[in-house]
Amino acid sequence: MITMLPVVTAQQMKQIDRQAIEEWGIAGLVLMENAGRAVVNALCQELPDFKSHRFLIICGPGNNGGDGFVVARHLSNLGLPATCALLGTIGKLKGDALANAQILLNARFPILEISTPEQIARLIEEHTVIIDAIFGTGLSAPPAGIYARVIELLNQCPAYRVSIDIPTGVHADTGELLEPAVRADLTVTMALPKLGLLLYPGKTCTGKLVIADIGIPAKLLHQQADILLIDAASVRQILPARPPDGNKGTFGTCLLICGSRGYTGAACLTAMAAVRAGAGLVRLAYPASLSPIIESRVLEPVKHPLPETPAITLSPAALPEILKLTNLTNAVAIGPGISTSPETRNLLTELIPQIDKPLVIDADGINNLAGQLTILNQTRSPVILTPHPGELARLTGITPKEINQHRVQIAREFAEKNRVILVLKGAPTVIASPDHPVFINPTGNSGLATGGTGDVLTGLIAGLLAQNVRPLDAAITAVFLHGKAGDLAAKELTEYCLAAEDLLHYLPRAFAQLLHSSA
Repeated sequence: MITMLPVVTAQQMKQIDRQAIEEWGIAGLVLMENAGRAVVNALCQELPDFKSHRFLIICGPGNNGGDGFVVARHLSNLGLPATCALLGTIGKLKGDALANAQILLNARFPILEISTPEQIARLIEEHTVIIDAIFGTGLSAPPAGIYARVIELLNQCPAYRVSIDIPTGVHADTGELLEPAVRADLTVTMALPKLGLLLYPGKTCTGKLVIADIGIPAKLLHQQADILLIDAASVRQILPARPPDGNKGTFGTCLLICGSRGYTGAACLTAMAAVRAGAGLVRLAYPASLSPIIESRVLEPVKHPLPETPAITLSPAALPEILKLTNLTNAVAIGPGISTSPETRNLLTELIPQIDKPLVIDADGINNLAGQLTILNQTRSPVILTPHPGELARLTGITPKEINQHRVQIAREFAEKNRVILVLKGAPTVIASPDHPVFINPTGNSGLATGGTGDVLTGLIAGLLAQNVRPLDAAITAVFLHGKAGDLAAKELTEYCLAAEDLLHYLPRAFAQLLHSSA
């Protein structure tokens, strides 16, 4: 997991820049030069008809504007039509931004000083690529005056929009939109991704994200690693080995406790996802009356009908049999479709403290913990909880809206307080655990926001745990592959038409792409 990139706040990035300059002796002008060159390289890569465009670079008064001056110079050096517009006057520039403005002027490259929206409106109409170098990560209040009007004009034009470091108007730490905010088609961020680029609604303004190497030493970049961005190379390293002489026992057994009347689909989806994850044997335990449906839907899992209540939910009388089954398994998952009936709740209250294998708790398993979180303090093995914001709200009393607004912080605090691994599902899914960084998942799309996809994720985690993957690594890997399968499915089916069962068919492609890719 060393290869994962840290995700930073504006203050953390500022500290890294300061250390690079003051302690490592890397001149600020060098970093700015590398940043501007990286933007031009990204444009060359992302625009197939790069040399056919007319470029407008709109610069603000700070270092983000300084990056823009470098971009203008390099575009000019390539012989491309480029115009540089400064929202303000050259006389108010300072430091490295002033130095790069002076280099442009020395090269006889004009910088247009803009004082009215009408001036910039005409320029916007004349160019096909517009580069937002107005403000960087330091913006903490909504843009006003000419800045606000320029952003509005940018968003209304048909040109391809590129933001340097972060779209102007997106809060670098929270992803909050300090409206108006630039809606970029491409964002080239320097050195490390900023948290606000990955959180919603800021991510909606980011467009395609390119992370540019500007020459800051890796040692400096990784010292701020309290939030990490999951990547394919790291997940590929986590995947368990498949020895050619292995057998069912080699690849482990998981026990899935799922289902109630009306929720057989949850049980079947969870079981088949565990099969797809590569578990040697999947045991599926459920209320006995569900057997006809489950037997007809899934072939591979071993079925274990259990004592049930009159409402066809799991009965406390199932406890002895479940405990016997846990002795035959390497990992356990509880929750998909089990209901919140009082009898089932009582069963879980007795069962969870007695399980001595890595445990995944999802869906109604989580809902049954509401008001009795102290059960988590009684567990004998690592626990992974996989709530969506609504389920976490039932456990914490925090509203789903607030959870979504502060998902990294709230996930971290919950995991540390309750000593569990927390997979907070959503956009983006974040994974927190005690004494580790928080992990942000880059895969997935809105097609996953449909019933049953969470059951697939639970099965994936359980299937990886069965193969003796460490619990935190199992959560990271399953979340990444789950989202990747969703992305592959959406390309062919659209996000509208994606169904939970589709993930089972696209998971093999997700695994194959991961295993065969060098990225």
